[in-house]
Amino acid sequence: MRSALISLLFLGAACSHTQARNELDIDPNVKASFQGADPSKLSSDKIFEWQKYYKTPPAGTERDEVAVTLAKTGKNASADDKLKAARNALAIGERSKSKEIYTEVLKADSEQLDAQLEMAHIYLAENDVERTFDYLTSVKKILEKTERPDQDYTIRYRYALAQAYIKGQNRSQGHQILTDLIEAEPKFSMAYAALAQSYLENGKTDLAEFVIKRGLDQDGHDPRLLNLLAVLHLKAGRLPDARDWINKSLDQDPNFVPALVNRAQLSMQRREYALAENDLKKACELEPLNPEAQITTGILFRQTGRITASKGAFERAIEISPLNSLARYQLASLLQDEFKDKTTALQLYYDVLQAQDQELKNLANIQIQSIRDSRLYQ
Repeated sequence: MRSALISLLFLGAACSHTQARNELDIDPNVKASFQGADPSKLSSDKIFEWQKYYKTPPAGTERDEVAVTLAKTGKNASADDKLKAARNALAIGERSKSKEIYTEVLKADSEQLDAQLEMAHIYLAENDVERTFDYLTSVKKILEKTERPDQDYTIRYRYALAQAYIKGQNRSQGHQILTDLIEAEPKFSMAYAALAQSYLENGKTDLAEFVIKRGLDQDGHDPRLLNLLAVLHLKAGRLPDARDWINKSLDQDPNFVPALVNRAQLSMQRREYALAENDLKKACELEPLNPEAQITTGILFRQTGRITASKGAFERAIEISPLNSLARYQLASLLQDEFKDKTTALQLYYDVLQAQDQELKNLANIQIQSIRDSRLYQ
């Protein structure tokens, strides 16, 4: 089964094990010198212990307690306490505060691996690939000069590196690393999800479905994979099936934000606006830094005639994710149609032309031309 998985994953990856690795990856032939080098010989609990750093954000009273703990963390706190505070700040949507604390940790110890890796994830979330690679380059240098680096650091590093390659349009390299991780640890559901997500974004739905189902064979309760199967059905126009898989995802984790956003979008298609708004309000409370939740909220507000609120939601999405082209396109459309601000809209459309999404670029080009044409006849 494993060999079949590996061979099929590379039908769309345009790369092979014989190709030279990018210099930022860790040479598989060197891994044998690492402590606990063979992940398949380690317990899954040990391998995935680091995932606690990226758990579902707190809600309700837990969120309030996190905020209180964060406020009590001073500059003289230990490195461990500061790391906990930085993660807490990120979990409740205070990204700037999180960066500030991580920076304090790194000023005291420039080779603190947790802070380096978690800063890389922050910039990944912001789609700032260059800054992500800056931190990953630093992590690699630290790992290389460490005689026996802990295995969880090498796994965390490669997982982040794979996502950075994918966001940087080097999908083949990212896919290679994720596949290596899956081969080494077949229960690594986050790697399945990242790989399937990349295939979906690249229009390779057959490969995405294969990866999702293999991941579900290992963990049929993972909300990420269940939600991605829903996305696959959405793309195919199979809305009832999509809704079923979204609900299955939320059965496993009622606070899983991507599934809440997807369910809201389905409700909006059925004009069930109250249901959509409930899901989106919960999503934005759980993950204040989730741009998709803010964009969908902006679209909902526009559809229900709350134009000023819609503008605020799109602006918030851009504040959260400055390089998010969909947020810029939606704000441009709103400004053009509802606020008659063609000048700002035009600039936003030009920004969208830098996007990787060709369909979105085509739509922006159409709008740019329409604004130009309208000005010729004024």
